[in-house]
Amino acid sequence: MPVKNAKTILTQSLQRLGYALLLPVSILPLAALLYRLGQPDVLDLAVLSLAGQALFSQMPLIYAVAIAFGLSRQGQGAQALAGAVNFLLLSSALTTLAPGLHADMICGLLAGLTTALVCSWARGLRLPAWLRPLQEDLPGMLLSALVCLLLVIPLALLWPLLEEGISLLASHLLTTPFGAFCYGVLNRLLVPLGLHQVLGSLVGLGESNLQALASAQPLHEGYVAGLYPVIMFGLPGACFAIWLHRKRMQRLPQGGLLLTLALTSALVGITEPIEFLFAFTAPWLFLAHALLTGLSLAICSGLGIKVGSYFSAGLLDLVLSYSTGEHSFWLIPLGILFFVAYALLFSQLLEHAPLSLPSKPLAEELPRLATVAPTDPQMLAIQYLKVLGGMDNLQAMSVCLTRLSLRVRNMGLVDQGRLTALGSLSWIVLNDHQLVLVLGPNAGLVEGQIRMLAERQSVPLGIEPSKAPLSQSR
Repeated sequence: MPVKNAKTILTQSLQRLGYALLLPVSILPLAALLYRLGQPDVLDLAVLSLAGQALFSQMPLIYAVAIAFGLSRQGQGAQALAGAVNFLLLSSALTTLAPGLHADMICGLLAGLTTALVCSWARGLRLPAWLRPLQEDLPGMLLSALVCLLLVIPLALLWPLLEEGISLLASHLLTTPFGAFCYGVLNRLLVPLGLHQVLGSLVGLGESNLQALASAQPLHEGYVAGLYPVIMFGLPGACFAIWLHRKRMQRLPQGGLLLTLALTSALVGITEPIEFLFAFTAPWLFLAHALLTGLSLAICSGLGIKVGSYFSAGLLDLVLSYSTGEHSFWLIPLGILFFVAYALLFSQLLEHAPLSLPSKPLAEELPRLATVAPTDPQMLAIQYLKVLGGMDNLQAMSVCLTRLSLRVRNMGLVDQGRLTALGSLSWIVLNDHQLVLVLGPNAGLVEGQIRMLAERQSVPLGIEPSKAPLSQSR
């Protein structure tokens, strides 16, 4: 296999894993809220705290189910069930063979991955005629369970060394200013590839984070405090700089849109809509953002600020994690400094190399301002279909939070000039057949409506935009 193809396959596989990891991560806010609301200083309801703690303690099992389900081609429930069963088999067998290991999280990850890989391979097997009604699920479930049991022996031998290395990395290297800087830069640089979730999950496999999950405490408190100034203050400062720049350039300022993105980042910690606004169209801005993130983590590490994060490092997360942190108050003045730093630096960078947000000068846009994107989800999906060249031009589609990945037959039929009018924040054309739209909160809504329309018209839509349909690959 050529090296280029192997790297592409590896990147795409890791991206799918990153998207699958978003499913269990999305449960953490609910668990954190339940646990915090049940505390004596809030509602003093033990049942809520116990419910939140139960969710945290079962995160390895939830990871196994979510990965097995997320990596399945059509979202099969049987594969999710197999992931849960295989986690229980792997964890129980490992506890019997090598008691005392802190391996629940790695068991969850391995069970989910093994289930997805083996079930996908097993669907190509041919069974005897009398077993063919069970061909979809039975071989994969049985074979994945067998593989998980076989994994117990090497895992019992290797995991103590691997866990010691991960604990050393998380407890000693990442807690130094330089280690925190490297983690922060790498964490942001992996966002466009969807791999930052993979990085966070890997460094969270150590004993300290398993204990944090079991006690419902914030994770990675030794080195992630620096994300708060960037997510709550820095990225809103970047939005402010972009707004000022567009006004100076006499272009449509898009103040309402940028304010929405800034509030989304500051309040709930969802940064992708802002980051994808300039990740592809202005990589110099994204590099500056990654370096500033690393600097923030390094400063917090040097000052001894230790505030963990349950899920996103936004204001909601800070409220939940504040009481358990050290020197938590200093995140606010530090955040104000980062707001100013982002605003000034982005303003200077935009002066020398403007952000290529697709829109005409304001004087040319005014006649078109009456054309507002429809608020009805189905009408919005129909308008996107028209812009994309119609249903016949669409081959495959997948969604990840704020992004819609598409594969089209003919890129020339896509009217890119009308995407902004429909509310698309940004987009990138990857090749002659693939493009990615950054739609913000509407991404899942548009994807669901387009699929519903495709089913009504009996048009088959794939779920892997990176792969050509069989009719084209022959």
